[in-house]
Amino acid sequence: MSKFTQVAPIDVDTHPGFVRLYGKEGFRKVGQENVDTLLAAQGLQFVVFADDPMKQKETLDIVVIAPELRRALGDAIAGAWFTDVRTGRALAARWGIRKLPAVALFRSGTYLGAAEGLLNWDEYLTTLAEVGTRTEAPPRRISLIPNNEPPTCG
Repeated sequence: MSKFTQVAPIDVDTHPGFVRLYGKEGFRKVGQENVDTLLAAQGLQFVVFADDPMKQKETLDIVVIAPELRRALGDAIAGAWFTDVRTGRALAARWGIRKLPAVALFRSGTYLGAAEGLLNWDEYLTTLAEVGTRTEAPPRRISLIPNNEPPTCG
């Protein structure tokens, strides 16, 4: 990139993709302050976890993909949510989601799983169809890093 190149900041409050997402498409914004509203919602909830688009350009891709995915899942979806990009990563970590953007499904407050990262269309549909059949949360995985140093005394 040239030293004269300037990157225009992305304002999620005025960017056309986000305006359409929260307006015409009817997604609700979820952040730390209202996550309990999401968890209290009944039925199958479609939740997109995303990061700041200035740090992760894939966020702009999922803004376009998410409404189409929601439509593809049809009447099974009771509500659609998109994380506040300022807190999306922290919210994702709460459920063990490691790669953003991620599309997750919740049923009546229970996290069922997610399709993590940008995927091709068939992978999204296959993964979300499988996740949507679950009745309980998937087991959480914790990575352990072995300590290969010899023990020391004292």
